[in-house]
Amino acid sequence: MTDSSMFPYSVLTRLLDYYGSHEIAAKLAEPDEEAPYASLLIRFEELGSLNDSLLLEISFIPGLEEAEKEGVYLLQTFAVLRQQTNPDNYDSLLHVCTGLNLTLALGAFGVTERGGALYFKHNAMLRGEWLEGELGLQHFDRSNGLILHQLLQFMDTLVAEA
Repeated sequence: MTDSSMFPYSVLTRLLDYYGSHEIAAKLAEPDEEAPYASLLIRFEELGSLNDSLLLEISFIPGLEEAEKEGVYLLQTFAVLRQQTNPDNYDSLLHVCTGLNLTLALGAFGVTERGGALYFKHNAMLRGEWLEGELGLQHFDRSNGLILHQLLQFMDTLVAEA
């Protein structure tokens, strides 16, 4: 692991411990060839009217060494609601996503392509010192709580359209 990836990795490790202390199932995915960065994975089960499961993948975007030298990091939270969608519903699904995105407090819903994945993504630019200590972890957790709340509110609508 390079020096520039040590701080993001230590933050994800502390978040893993934080969620573990609150009995929230999470795991740390180590970097590999397919994903050359560590990710914190948090799984939620039995969500929405279809009792779906949802995996939040939280990672620091790699390759931003110049920003990291200044203590600035780009954190991404990503969730796939459906791996595949109905290609015939693509335009209406984009319309629903666009309408919802206008009202979201954090992040955005999207579709990768006709018949592709329906996803949610939130990026946050953060100063390193904001992530230090217990208070930083609590702020991060509150953001994740808001993201999960949004997913719960709109999941059924989006999945029905997918």
